[in-house]
Amino acid sequence: MTTAPNNLIPEAAPAPDVGRRTIVFDGEDYLMADSDLSLLADQIGARANSLALLPEAKADPDRSARVAADFAALREEHRKRLAIAIGVLRSPLRAAYLHRTVADETISRGALAWSASVPDQIVTIARSGIVRRVSFREPASIEAEIARILAADDSLPEEMIGCTLPAPAVFVFLAILDQIRAVRLYSTLSHSAPPTLFSPAEILQRLSGAEKEDFRWPLNFADKLAPGFAASLTAKDVSESLERLTHAQLIELASQDEKSERYDLADAGNLICDGVLHDVGKVALGVFECRPGGRLRLDVNLWIRGAFQLFFFAISGQEGAVCTVNRTEFEQLLRRSLTSPPAPAVPAEEKPAPEAKAEAAPQQAAAAVWYLSRDGKSEGPYDEAALKKMLEGMPPETLVWSEGSPDWISARDAGMVAAPGTVTCPRCGTKANAGKRFCGECGGPLTH
Repeated sequence: MTTAPNNLIPEAAPAPDVGRRTIVFDGEDYLMADSDLSLLADQIGARANSLALLPEAKADPDRSARVAADFAALREEHRKRLAIAIGVLRSPLRAAYLHRTVADETISRGALAWSASVPDQIVTIARSGIVRRVSFREPASIEAEIARILAADDSLPEEMIGCTLPAPAVFVFLAILDQIRAVRLYSTLSHSAPPTLFSPAEILQRLSGAEKEDFRWPLNFADKLAPGFAASLTAKDVSESLERLTHAQLIELASQDEKSERYDLADAGNLICDGVLHDVGKVALGVFECRPGGRLRLDVNLWIRGAFQLFFFAISGQEGAVCTVNRTEFEQLLRRSLTSPPAPAVPAEEKPAPEAKAEAAPQQAAAAVWYLSRDGKSEGPYDEAALKKMLEGMPPETLVWSEGSPDWISARDAGMVAAPGTVTCPRCGTKANAGKRFCGECGGPLTH
């Protein structure tokens, strides 16, 4: 999954002023209308990148003048702080959607932005009544908030289930869960026994309606992080996904004839279904990053807390997973998603080369200077030989950067590692390539 909208938050109509001001303080947060945030971003010269969370402003001279006057009237420290926040929202190194629900009764949506200018904090933007709330948050506070919604601090059973799947199969399984839920709701209203079987055609129809705004349904909830992905899946995608889900023992073929196939949930699928359809909280986190060549990569993380277990649905590139997680695995997964991305190292200032003398022997090209990213921090400079030595035993997806390169790339793509290393799954002990996020045997998250 490598595509994403240019602006993650759509522009809304100007909100009424609070006390006739366009910029309002609430503690350490700033409250502003969508259009006013964009107007101010244009005024301070904040450039937008492909991950911009603030759209370009529509021309409005009168409103623009009011925003400029209110901004100029702020104390200097507030002007600097607000300008930094707007700059991060206009041009983040990483951006994310964050959607949360509690007991299918309340929902909150917001977006997160990371930047090298505030390496230890995340700038967040969320709707607060009729305006947007812009805040600086520490990653630990966001982790604690998500853990509270999912009751992740409570005891979780150690019996684990899980599997790795292609990205389409994860969405197909969510569509199956929604189909089962719809059948059960209808049976409750009609006082009849719910049928448990489903067909590929029913799942394809469920996928086509994933864009509907109804956060109670897991598929619709997840689709808001990858708009249009579910609806783009074809009958062939569904057929291949059902085959993979059958192999993973989440579903099983119940009947087949010349015209149609009917499937049922297997034991593991039933366990997940019963937990998901009686959830007490859901959190979806979609993280966008810009990769070399201007490609956008999207990682989708969906946690659903059932009465007794915490379920995790994930998509990372073309790889996906469906599994239960314990508290330690949940914390590792969430911390990895909220960790600040490394900022490209700033190359040393180039000095003009001295004029070459006519008799001077030709000189060899200067050796490349390299940096690597570890634990969210840039390390270096190193020459190529030293970097290769340091990368021994490290994941091939470790990011490296050389002077003159436009972006960070993996050590594998840079040709710095001959072959991927291996890691051991902490859950089942299976060996896996170091670049993998999930174990192919049990679906559990791999630590690097």
